[in-house]
Amino acid sequence: MDNPNSFDIAVDHFKRYNKIFIAAHIMPDGDCLGSALGLAWALRKIGKTVTVTCNDHVSNAFEYLPGFAELAPKVPTDEEFLVYVDGSSADRFGAAYDPKLFNGRPVLAIDHHITNEHFAPLNFVDTTAASTAEIIYRLIRALEIPLDQAVAQCLLTGVITDTLGFRTASTTVETLRTATALMEAGGSIPDIVERSFNQVQLASLRLRGRVFSEAQLDGVVLCAEIPLRLLRELGVNGNGTSGIINQLLSVDTAKIALVLTEKENGKIDVGLRSRVGYDVSRIAARLGGGGHKQAAGALIDGPLSAARARVLAEIKKSLGQVVE
Repeated sequence: MDNPNSFDIAVDHFKRYNKIFIAAHIMPDGDCLGSALGLAWALRKIGKTVTVTCNDHVSNAFEYLPGFAELAPKVPTDEEFLVYVDGSSADRFGAAYDPKLFNGRPVLAIDHHITNEHFAPLNFVDTTAASTAEIIYRLIRALEIPLDQAVAQCLLTGVITDTLGFRTASTTVETLRTATALMEAGGSIPDIVERSFNQVQLASLRLRGRVFSEAQLDGVVLCAEIPLRLLRELGVNGNGTSGIINQLLSVDTAKIALVLTEKENGKIDVGLRSRVGYDVSRIAARLGGGGHKQAAGALIDGPLSAARARVLAEIKKSLGQVVE
């Protein structure tokens, strides 16, 4: 944290300002969307005017979240306070984060990633939290805003998706206490698990079959590539690749899973997952990305073959520092 009093300062700002801008990061996941929308609904309960945005495609898998339709690309206009959730660097927010538009307004970043760059003028980063939604829950409690079903469902989505259903090493007793409070307020674990983990489109299922059949085990690293031509062939778009990397890591001899996805602009989206004892956040950071010890990523230059060689070299370089 930049300032030991950052939490109190954040709470004071939410009390003081009435028009608030909240941005979710690009390539959004359940934690960033649930955190942004949960915070928005809570602030509206105490009379605040809130603008919510995500400057990227948002998967229809999250359309059950209250306020989903609001998540269109926007930039700050006349809001008094600007808030950026769950992103570890400024470029994760696209056009929504532009210092030329700040005009002296307070700007706050809220995050839990260990690779956070403390990029905003004010940062509250708690790397002990299993999700950003946990932090938002604490802010809402500090603001003495009563929970309701909409806030609870949004925040519980963040908690469950970022812990993979309470299965990650980051899950703590505090995580479970937070989830219990959110369930008591109307959040539904079965509904979130069903929508987030148990449902995929047919095209996405076919994609998984192709990707899994061609995955290669290189030592303890299980690597798969998703070329753009395959996505086009199968008609997969949006969040259709979600979940593939976690299934790769289920292979018993794999310690690190790597998925390289070719984007429309020629860039390669690097996804990394690992078992406890293998820190992929440092690998992602060296590639210009970030994330958690067991889940991280980056966006690097293509083509796929060069990207694969570059990432595998970074992984192999890190394996000598592994502590089991």
